[in-house]
Amino acid sequence: MPRSKGVTAVALPPFWSLVETHGDELLAHARRLAGDQHAEDVLQDALLRALRAYPRLRHADHLRAWLYRVTTTAAIDAHRARRRELPVDEVPAVVTEDTYDEGAFDALIAPLPDGAQAALRLRFVDDLDYEGIAGRLGISTVAARQRVSTAVRTLRERHAA
Repeated sequence: MPRSKGVTAVALPPFWSLVETHGDELLAHARRLAGDQHAEDVLQDALLRALRAYPRLRHADHLRAWLYRVTTTAAIDAHRARRRELPVDEVPAVVTEDTYDEGAFDALIAPLPDGAQAALRLRFVDDLDYEGIAGRLGISTVAARQRVSTAVRTLRERHAA
């Protein structure tokens, strides 16, 4: 009988039985790697990764070692993520009011035609989307987008020179 070139089906034990059998020792391993504060999160992440990968395993050999490897990788990833976090003493205050200087904006857009000025005010001051701008100016959405884009490009070109 000829052998097929496909992957042979492997009889893996139910995933929950692996967790039941090795869960406590994996938690101890996660504690050694990540500390008491992060161990449960690391193990939960590791078990989710393992569960997602479990159906793709090609053999049932060394499942315990595989779970340890997945847990170690999850602990390393968690450590890297925590290293990127910058602890602060206080949460920064949230700005609740814009510090908009009407005079500076008006001076900036003054050289533009009235239609361009109006479109920029509606977009950047009133924070309207292009449909809102189109409705206020009585033009199409495409025309509103074009008007804002052209005005911004014109301002960039003038201030780049």
